[in-house]
Amino acid sequence: MKKWTPVLAVMAALLLMSGEALAQDGGGSNVGAGITMGLAVLGGALGQGMAAKGMYEAVSRNPQAAGALNAPFYVGLAFIESLCLFALVVAFSI
Repeated sequence: MKKWTPVLAVMAALLLMSGEALAQDGGGSNVGAGITMGLAVLGGALGQGMAAKGMYEAVSRNPQAAGALNAPFYVGLAFIESLCLFALVVAFSI
């Protein structure tokens, strides 16, 4: 974590100064949209990865339960993906 501290400080400084740097173009909102989508996709990918890991571990321990676990698994993945789509709508509205 110590080696990431300077990187995070520089990133925060650049993000805070980007409004002034891009004020004439009006491009500052593109930075917010990019950050919004980046965080949403990162969270969605981590969530789907953890859900898939749990599903595969459950099926590997009890293969007979695979049929009963498929539908809730796919519904859960759809809900996770819908959060990424909501973030896309928010990013377009920014």
